Amino acid sequence: MNALRTRKDIEIDFVKACNQSRELMDISNSLFKIAGSDMMETMAMMRLSWQGSNAESFYDKTEKLRTELMNNAEDLVRIANHINHTADIIYHAEMIAIGVCS
Repeated sequence: MNALRTRKDIEIDFVKACNQSRELMDISNSLFKIAGSDMMETMAMMRLSWQGSNAESFYDKTEKLRTELMNNAEDLVRIANHINHTADIIYHAEMIAIGVCS
């Protein structure tokens, strides 16, 4: 049995990894949008009509959540970039191993 994978297997796995990376980037973009403009607009509208100590407590907690969402979105970008980089390295290494490129 040949331990080496076929060119098609390698390419399929590479495309899968790229698609997963793209999905993570899409999710991170959605989180950036939610944490950025969407939450900021909502909070600005709320501040116009709700004030007081309970409101300030709510706004503080919301800001912490917004910051956490931004951090999570940034983490997803780093993970997606790492997946792309790793997939590229593995793709080229496996292609070299089967003699497709040098």
